[in-house]
Amino acid sequence: MHLHTLGAPTATSATAFALYSAAMAAERLTGDRLAAVFGAPTVVRAGALLATAGLTIGVIGSSNPLALAGWAAFGLGLSTTVSSLITAAGAGGAKAMATVTATGYLGLLAGPALIGALASATTLPTALLLPALLAAAVAALAHRALENTTP
Repeated sequence: MHLHTLGAPTATSATAFALYSAAMAAERLTGDRLAAVFGAPTVVRAGALLATAGLTIGVIGSSNPLALAGWAAFGLGLSTTVSSLITAAGAGGAKAMATVTATGYLGLLAGPALIGALASATTLPTALLLPALLAAAVAALAHRALENTTP
């Protein structure tokens, strides 16, 4: 289920994006400190798992408050993951930074089209689970990809 399926008015559905954005902004104030204390691999794994759980709950939550909390958790987790990956890429040199940046832009450009095409073939809630699966993949690969970035 998603907010529209739950009978939420458009304003409540828009609140999901506002909560997601606010959570991302709030996390940016603490993410670097978390990475310094726990190490980038741990922070990326935890953030990606939180993003996976948050988006899944946001999409299939059985009530509006639960779905809204899921979208906020998605923003917190994704922000932690992205900021730590960008920081690690910067330490890895120009090639690593270019790879992470290009991958990010590819996701920004192709992601909405891919989700739209998948939603046309299935449903929007099903299509929105694709980023949750991708976040789960990031969680699974975090330690291997960032093993040399521990403090």
